[in-house]
Amino acid sequence: MRRHRVVMTAVSFSIAALAVSTAPLTAQPAQATQATQATQAAKGPRSAPATMTPEWRIVGVNDYGDHDSLNAVVAVSRRDAWAGGLVSNTGSEAFLQHWNGQTWSRANLPAAVSRISYAQVSGLAASAAGNVWAFISGHPATAARFDGTGWKVMRKWPDEDFTITGVTFGPADVWMFGGIGPQTAGTWHYNGHRWSRPKMPLTAFGISRISARDEWAIGERRTRAGEYAGGVERWNGHSWRAVRTGGLVPADTATRSTGLAQIIAQSRRSVWVTGTTYTGGFRHLRSFVLHWNGRRWRRFTGPRDVSVGPAIIADGRVQAVSQHVRLTDQSYIDPAPVLASYTAGRWVTLATPPHPGRSLAINDLADIPGTHSAWAVGGYFTDTTANGWVPTGGVILRRGN
Repeated sequence: MRRHRVVMTAVSFSIAALAVSTAPLTAQPAQATQATQATQAAKGPRSAPATMTPEWRIVGVNDYGDHDSLNAVVAVSRRDAWAGGLVSNTGSEAFLQHWNGQTWSRANLPAAVSRISYAQVSGLAASAAGNVWAFISGHPATAARFDGTGWKVMRKWPDEDFTITGVTFGPADVWMFGGIGPQTAGTWHYNGHRWSRPKMPLTAFGISRISARDEWAIGERRTRAGEYAGGVERWNGHSWRAVRTGGLVPADTATRSTGLAQIIAQSRRSVWVTGTTYTGGFRHLRSFVLHWNGRRWRRFTGPRDVSVGPAIIADGRVQAVSQHVRLTDQSYIDPAPVLASYTAGRWVTLATPPHPGRSLAINDLADIPGTHSAWAVGGYFTDTTANGWVPTGGVILRRGN
């Protein structure tokens, strides 16, 4: 089962919708990991009503005339943020929005992007105001960079048929994640001059950095049986090495599949990994969170049929989108999104903004550096008898000031 998506798209939310879940997670210790083993368009968004809750609130709803949705968001500072997604009517068109500290407005991508078939901004990354990257899925998949004055296409991957994402730690340290398997580009790194495919024990689809000599990644590999096995790897300044997780990330079988979603490395003594295990002939799922404390991994298992979506570290704790899923009904979408905080072995629901009469998907989160605030983006969806669930308007949310 292919599971290398990191950005939740309109397609994924036709299966996984957002719902309340505050059930406690069950802690399970793993074997200690030894240090030697871990070396590793149109109108802008309308203002939201002033009656939204003070924690997370809806601050903008797009009105571009066609169907649109936001897939990704990144913040450089309190006055500089980017959001991206797609506008769709016949096919789709990638688009960007920029926050200047006061308003969100539409931004122009390079002209070459308009020629990409089925284009959408599926990932955003930034290390500074003059180093912002947009990862655009479509044919061909494309990476573009904003240098402070304008956008420029940096590379295309014609054979990539799936969602790409990426991360940057500086102009000379950029990663593109295309996944593993047929019709995917794999993992690529840009050193400021050229792109290359680094030697890694796992094909990475998420990287988090503590320092130039300490980076953590999640990825997967093909087993001899032809299945997929996910895991964690670590960069020690010289090479990537696999990190043992004590069997807490099981490999695929005929009746089970485990997919890792996100990795967040806070320090050498605090690394978080989120994921989901599908069981029962892929009719049910269980979300989980792994935490590395510098000596050992612990696994916290969530309630049945509830997954953990995009996550950030806020106020020292993991905050994530909680999604209730009915795998037996792929047309199911729950209209109630939940943003939850993980603390003391329990997911605690935060204030969730109301959105009467609409189904809301939250696709990505981004903390705002130097603040206690964060952005979230997604879209409203509606059910049509002809096309199923379709996006009707991109939505921007904010926590804090």
